[in-house]
Amino acid sequence: MPFFCQQCGECCSVMGQVFAVREKRGTFRYIFENLYTGEETEVEVSIPWRKLFSSGERLAHWQDPCPFLRQDPASGKAVCTVHGTRPGTCRDYGCWRVLVLDTSGQRVARVMERRYLHLEGPSLERAWEEFRDGIDSLPDDEWEGAVARFFRERGYTVFR
Repeated sequence: MPFFCQQCGECCSVMGQVFAVREKRGTFRYIFENLYTGEETEVEVSIPWRKLFSSGERLAHWQDPCPFLRQDPASGKAVCTVHGTRPGTCRDYGCWRVLVLDTSGQRVARVMERRYLHLEGPSLERAWEEFRDGIDSLPDDEWEGAVARFFRERGYTVFR
């Protein structure tokens, strides 16, 4: 299943509760520790992001972000400044199984975990509730296909 990151920063916006810099190993090199598992990863801030990382600026709406998360002022997108050397937990993470975008490219919905559909706004809630009852008994792959059809029939773009 492919995954396309929109660089919204949500996934890393609270990762300061999970990861911490344990040690500085030189200019832009750090030992990064998973506070839950104790796993350590040596990370390095990527050359293109060193100035941004050094600025230390983070968005105020991020609760407790990863120490390496920044916002690119040019694009407004979230940037993992250690993306190339990030820990395995970060490499394995995908915030959705199905992503639904409107005609302007804005996220409308996403399926996370096994069958959790998160709608970004209330406009589709009633239609989804009525539709969902008819597909709950389907096997996972058929359920996912039915979800994709539900949104495509309403003019949305679906990635899965």
